[in-house]
Amino acid sequence: MKLIFLGPPGVGKGTYASRIGPLMGIPQISTGDLVRGEIKNQTPLGEKIKEYSDKGLLVPDEVITEMLKKRLEEDDAQKGFILDGFPRTLNQAGLLENVAEIDQVINLNLADNVLVQKISARRICRNCGDIYNIADIHEGDIHMPPVLPKKEGACDRCGGPLYHRDDDKEGVVRERLLVYKKETQPLIDYYREKGILKDFHVNAGPKQMVPKLMELIKGK
Repeated sequence: MKLIFLGPPGVGKGTYASRIGPLMGIPQISTGDLVRGEIKNQTPLGEKIKEYSDKGLLVPDEVITEMLKKRLEEDDAQKGFILDGFPRTLNQAGLLENVAEIDQVINLNLADNVLVQKISARRICRNCGDIYNIADIHEGDIHMPPVLPKKEGACDRCGGPLYHRDDDKEGVVRERLLVYKKETQPLIDYYREKGILKDFHVNAGPKQMVPKLMELIKGK
């Protein structure tokens, strides 16, 4: 099955894609990870992407799509995949249609005030990038327990220091959510009109939500 996971910053697209992928035997494909891999491996495509980044320019959609096409041709993606973080615009969706026929688009959603609490409580390890969350959220039907390190301020995996990213501070988070809605609403409408979009309301942690998400994907 060929899936796209859409959703605002902090809703957990990457987390859910990384849990659902192995259950379905398909890879989670993040364009952000692909970009970093191409640059790290100094491929011709990576060099091209780095050129744009070094100049402070956005990488053209056509270049990202070319990179994605290469990844989708690999053996593990022949039975399907989950795209996480792409497409973000109607132009990208149009380019994607030349590369793959998508079966379902899962639109993960969560109330803005909960997203703000959740994102602004994120703490990230400076060394390995592991993510923790100090918020204990109770809002209506929503309960999201904190994800705390065993030792305050230190990563469980490597012992590195945890920090609060500037991008995760409340004012920045609210601005990111506004930008997301403006950019992505036309995309949501587009896939809804095609009849392949399914809404999924996140109201608990991944442990409780993953089985429900699997049911939605399988159409139960």
